[in-house]
Amino acid sequence: MKLLKKNIEKSIEHANENKFFSKLNKIYNGIDRGECQGCTSCCMESVDTFYIEFLNIYKYLKGNYDYYKQLMPRVVKYYFFELVTKNKCPFLDRDGKCRIYEVRPLTCRLFGHLNKEEYEENYKSVLKENRRSNSYFKKNYEINIPKEIVNYKIEYCNEFKVSRKVKRYDRQSMIDNIFIIESSFFMNELISEEFLRTGLVSWFTYIYFDMEEAGSHRLKIMREYLKGAKSPSLENIMDRLVFEG
Repeated sequence: MKLLKKNIEKSIEHANENKFFSKLNKIYNGIDRGECQGCTSCCMESVDTFYIEFLNIYKYLKGNYDYYKQLMPRVVKYYFFELVTKNKCPFLDRDGKCRIYEVRPLTCRLFGHLNKEEYEENYKSVLKENRRSNSYFKKNYEINIPKEIVNYKIEYCNEFKVSRKVKRYDRQSMIDNIFIIESSFFMNELISEEFLRTGLVSWFTYIYFDMEEAGSHRLKIMREYLKGAKSPSLENIMDRLVFEG
């Protein structure tokens, strides 16, 4: 399963016709941006991203095409190395500035709105999922994901200041409202269920690789990296790719 350019364009057209981007922005506008210190300590993973959010980011980057061409090689490399080494989000520039800040996903916007108890609860869920993934890779492919990846924790931020935190009920309401938008793409067969709960980096990677192909490449690259901290296979892949979107 691959994200075909023609389907992305049809999806953007469908979103425009139904004012989905306006509805998405209305949801975003209900979140207090707060005051961030810009340390980027929280920018350490490919967050789950709804399809409408991916389309919003894709459209934004294609309108800033130089950004797109600069970012995509880093995005693809991040995808292949995500489970073997920890790196900053590939959408950050060298100065730590988010290149997609104006269109960043809901998960990024809600960071800092959880209280400490909710944050710890969320980490337990993430850790459980990481351990499940590690067991899967170990059982099926004899690959051990490094412990620092499995147990990695973005520490709770006490520096983020916000005048009005979004409560748990309102956060869930935002997710539900975006999912209502999302369901329209599934019903119109513009996207399939295989793409549910896709990370931001994965969305862009699937523009260039079929989902199964990407997974196969990643297994080989993971093995090479864990053996020698580099991957000749990835170097060959990157030499062949043309990042035009």
